[in-house]
Amino acid sequence: MKRRDFVQHLCPSMAIFALANACVQANEPVTDLSANEIQEFERVSTKYNEEGYFQEGNLVFVNLSNPDFSKLGNNLAYVNILDAGVLLVRTDEKTLKAFSNCCPHQGIRGAWVFVNGRFKCENHGNSYNITEVNTVSCGSNSISGGLLRFNVVAYKQFLKITKV
Repeated sequence: MKRRDFVQHLCPSMAIFALANACVQANEPVTDLSANEIQEFERVSTKYNEEGYFQEGNLVFVNLSNPDFSKLGNNLAYVNILDAGVLLVRTDEKTLKAFSNCCPHQGIRGAWVFVNGRFKCENHGNSYNITEVNTVSCGSNSISGGLLRFNVVAYKQFLKITKV
């Protein structure tokens, strides 16, 4: 086989192989969890409710394999975990962020839409950023600013959200 034929035949196969490996690596966790964090995820593994989450104090554990969270597979999709006080949004292929679902204006929790990278409260039409710029607190009568962000840790298909 001539060199030119070899390169034309082999290079596309190598490119596909390299791309497939890159995709697999992109889905692996970026940070390692401590043994205590893994143990905590395992401890609550049987406690999730029908909606796919479990709340314990200021911690909210989410099972992303629950059908209620299936739309989070799409970028810019969100789920309002109303009773837990959390808005969970996928900002890109690798990132899920959690925010308080309490409207800074008057404390409404259930009337949100996500438009142009901002959460808009449908009660009064005020919108709030998710960039942590000018964060405002629940019920502070603020009509603009950023929603309070919560820490998120991922393990397999599970999330732990720490509310502050």
